[in-house]
Amino acid sequence: MEILRIYINIGECLEVVSGEETVRMLLFDGSCDGDFFKGTILPGGVDTQRIAADGTGTLSARYMLKGTDYKNQPCSIFIENKAQTGGERTETIPKLVTDSEALKWLETAELKGSLEHVDGQLTIVIRTEE
Repeated sequence: MEILRIYINIGECLEVVSGEETVRMLLFDGSCDGDFFKGTILPGGVDTQRIAADGTGTLSARYMLKGTDYKNQPCSIFIENKAQTGGERTETIPKLVTDSEALKWLETAELKGSLEHVDGQLTIVIRTEE
């Protein structure tokens, strides 16, 4: 079941390149629209990517959203999204923290995420295991 669909706008890219590894920090903003939550990414969203010389690597994105839950109550969500990279499709393991009583169950739910490119728009989709 789809929980969140987050539309990402990449801003600045900071990078360090060595002979063994490249580290990128991608700053981003964006918005979220879905049945459970609607809102925007607060300033400070960053995706840290560590890429080995063979093209494999890891990513760890951390960001906060502010908006309203499905009960129309104002709330915030913190997301940490981690993944191994190097394949054709990047599957992520998101962890959420929220001050929404209606969405509190997301803090312990088994969630999966995926990165999608639709019409040039980077989108993160977070789903339950079901």
